[in-house]
Amino acid sequence: MDPRTGKDANDGISGNTAKYTVLKNLPSSRQSGGLQAMAVTLRDVAALAKVSPVVVSRVLHNKALAINVTEATAERVRVAALELGYRRNVSAVSFRTKQTMTIGVLHGAGMVMPRFEGGSKYFSALMDGFVAGAFANDYSVTLCPKLLGPSPDDAMSDGRFDGLVLYSTDLTEENLWSLQRCSVPLVLVHSKSSEFGGKVPSVVCDNFQGIGLAMDHLIDLGHSRIAFAQDPWLLSTEIRDRRAAYLSIAEKSGLPVGIEDVITIESDEMLVDLVKGPYTAIIAWNETLAGRILTTAGEVGIGVPGDLSVVGFDSTSYCDVLRPALTSVSQPLFQIGVRAIELLVAYMRGEISGLVELTYPCGFDVRGSTMSIAVQVNNES
Repeated sequence: MDPRTGKDANDGISGNTAKYTVLKNLPSSRQSGGLQAMAVTLRDVAALAKVSPVVVSRVLHNKALAINVTEATAERVRVAALELGYRRNVSAVSFRTKQTMTIGVLHGAGMVMPRFEGGSKYFSALMDGFVAGAFANDYSVTLCPKLLGPSPDDAMSDGRFDGLVLYSTDLTEENLWSLQRCSVPLVLVHSKSSEFGGKVPSVVCDNFQGIGLAMDHLIDLGHSRIAFAQDPWLLSTEIRDRRAAYLSIAEKSGLPVGIEDVITIESDEMLVDLVKGPYTAIIAWNETLAGRILTTAGEVGIGVPGDLSVVGFDSTSYCDVLRPALTSVSQPLFQIGVRAIELLVAYMRGEISGLVELTYPCGFDVRGSTMSIAVQVNNES
């Protein structure tokens, strides 16, 4: 109905729609100066537009689909909502539907605190995938480097999230205990479902295949004295899997290396000893440690790749700013993040069960930190 004439805006005018830019006569409950202090409700919009609350719900929230509303009436509702500054009460909707439309991204116990600035862009790339996957499914994302609440177990199950993504590579007792007690759908990233009892889905990269690409590259360049450098995180499943791949491939390839050539870096002095050691090439378990190796080599006069070839793992944009640029196994972090969210949404909808393990193959990016052993020898001579 046209509030000025009392007639439907479409009466007698086929194909035309009336457009209103101003509606006056605010509801009496909103005329006492309380408009700023009080939240505008759906009933306020209905009163101003002179329609029922059901019509407003149909127009603004696509509810009550059985109700037919003319475009003129719908426009009047939208203008009223705009004039009043109406916003949907998300908390009320969440209470009614028992959904928060929020996914929590959890930082597993035992992992280094994530950073967006400086150093490796590993977490930034992974988080980009989480956000893209969540937004595509109409969810928001909350990052939880450390859960707040009486305990992590309470926070994982207290209703603030519809689902959770736990990125962790450490089989700590705290992580295992939290997973056992978690009452909301959860997906693991970087740890296999089978490692945690097979109760939750997981998304990982193929660590064995990735290290295989690094070893093949160095062997093709003529290297045989190859070290594997790792951080002292003994419970990390990724370090364990990459180390096992290195040792297995070295043995099958007949290389003169063994467990003694797995070097755990616990100090800067150990980095110096590593780059000055008998190796012509080093594979670092991730790009952060590889970056430290490049820095240390430069500080003690070891040329990369002239004296020493170095390979990392992850291959984010961080590798391009290192000098020399770092040759690295490429982990599809963005795709892993997106797929983890898609898997979680399917899990929340009951479309999959717990024991689902998705494994993504790795790529390999050759940059400036590796060189043929023949060229290295010629440089020395």
